Amino acid sequence: MQNFLLNFFKDLKRPVPSVSIALFRIGFSAILLIQTFHFIIGDFITKNIIKPVVLFPFIEGLNPLSRPYLIALSYIMLISNIGMLLNKFARFSTIIFFCCFTYFWMLDKGYFNNHYYFMSIICFIIFLVEKEASFSRNLHTPKISVFSLQLMVFIVYFIAGLNKLNPYWLFEFQPMRHILEVKAELTNNTFFKKDILIIAISYLGVIFDLTIGFLLFFKRTKLFAFSAIVLFHLTNYWLFKDVGEIGVFPFLMISTTIIFIDPTYLNKLFNLNEKPIIQKTHSLFLNKFLVFFLIIQILLPFRHVLFHGHVDYNGIGQRFSWRMKIMYKESEINYFITNIMTREKYNVSINTMLTNRQYNNLKYFPDLIVPLAKKIQLEAMENFGLKHVKITCEYQIRFMGKNQQLLFPKTLDLTNIKNPAMTNKWLLPLKK
Repeated sequence: MQNFLLNFFKDLKRPVPSVSIALFRIGFSAILLIQTFHFIIGDFITKNIIKPVVLFPFIEGLNPLSRPYLIALSYIMLISNIGMLLNKFARFSTIIFFCCFTYFWMLDKGYFNNHYYFMSIICFIIFLVEKEASFSRNLHTPKISVFSLQLMVFIVYFIAGLNKLNPYWLFEFQPMRHILEVKAELTNNTFFKKDILIIAISYLGVIFDLTIGFLLFFKRTKLFAFSAIVLFHLTNYWLFKDVGEIGVFPFLMISTTIIFIDPTYLNKLFNLNEKPIIQKTHSLFLNKFLVFFLIIQILLPFRHVLFHGHVDYNGIGQRFSWRMKIMYKESEINYFITNIMTREKYNVSINTMLTNRQYNNLKYFPDLIVPLAKKIQLEAMENFGLKHVKITCEYQIRFMGKNQQLLFPKTLDLTNIKNPAMTNKWLLPLKK
C-alpha cells in the first residue's frame, strides 16, 4: 500500500499537456456565460438583493454594496467571464469571476443551490493550477493540475450517489415519486406516474452516480462514460426543468467531461507536435494546499454525522454536501409576535418579507428561521415601538410525504437561539 501511494504521488508530478485544462476552462466558462447573461438580463440584483426585506448572508456582517456598485460588479463579472472564454488574461479573469460570483451567492443563504457552489469551486481550482495554457504551444504542467479537477468532478458524482443510499430513495422511491407525480400533473401525462418508470429512474440514478466517476478514469470505459453523462444530464434537464431548480447544472456537468479526454490526443488534435515546453512545477506549498483543499471537499459533505437527527429533515449540514434531489418537504409556516407586557399576539405575514425563492428555502433550511425571527423582532421594535416581544412560529412539516409534525415547539422564543446552523437541539426529532 505504501509503495502504491508513493508511486501515485510521484505520478502526480509527471508533466502532461496543459491543453486539456485550457479546453476545459473554455467549455466550462461557456456554460458560465449563459448563467451570467441570465443573471444580468433577469435583473438578479434588483429581485434578489435590493428588494428583499431581509437577507441571510453566509458570513456575519457580509452586506450588499449599494446598487451602482452591485451593477458595476455584475458587469466586471461578465467581462471576466468573457476573458476566461477567450483565453485573455485567463488566470486573472478566472479569479475575478470567482470573487464576484461567489460574493453574490454568499449574500443570501436563501438563494443557495449546489451548482453555484460547484461553479465557484471549479473556478478556484482552475485559478490555482492554470499558470498558462495554449492551443498554439505544447505546454506541459504537473499531472496534479489535471487530476485535481478530475477528482472534484468525481467527488460530486460519488458523494451524490452515497447520499442516495437511504431507505426513502431505495425502498419508498422518494422524492422521485413526488417529483414525477408533479411532472405528470404539469404535463397532463400519466406516464410519469407509472411505478416502473419511478423505480427505474431511482435505481438508475444511484447506479449512475456511484459508478460514472470510476468509468471516466479508465481508457476502455471513457467513451461509454461520456455518452452516459450526456444522456443522463439531458434526461435530467427534460425531467426537472418544470418541477424544480436545475438551471445550467446538467450542461455544466457535461462540460466537465473535457478534463477526462486524453491530453495526448488533444495535442494531436490541435497539432501541437513541437518539443514540449515544461512549465515550472508547482511549489510545495501549492501542492500541499491542493491536497488539503480536496480533502476538505471530501470530508465537508459528511459533517452532518456530528449532529443528531436526519440531515435532510433538520437541514443541519445539508448545504455543500451534494444532497441533490433527494428530499422533499411540505410545510405550513406562521410567525407570531407576542407582546410580553400585554400578552397580545399578532400574526406576521412573512410572504411580504421574502422572495419566493427565500420562502421555498425556508422549508429546507431551518437555520433561516431564526435570523428571520430576529428581523421580525427588530421591525416590531423599530416600526411599532414594541420593546418587550418574543417571536414564535408554528412550523408544521410533512417530510417525504409522512404525517405532519411540528419542527420545533410552537412556544419557543426563536430570538433566544444562538448558532442555529450549528446545532439542532432546538428542533424536534423526526417521528418514525
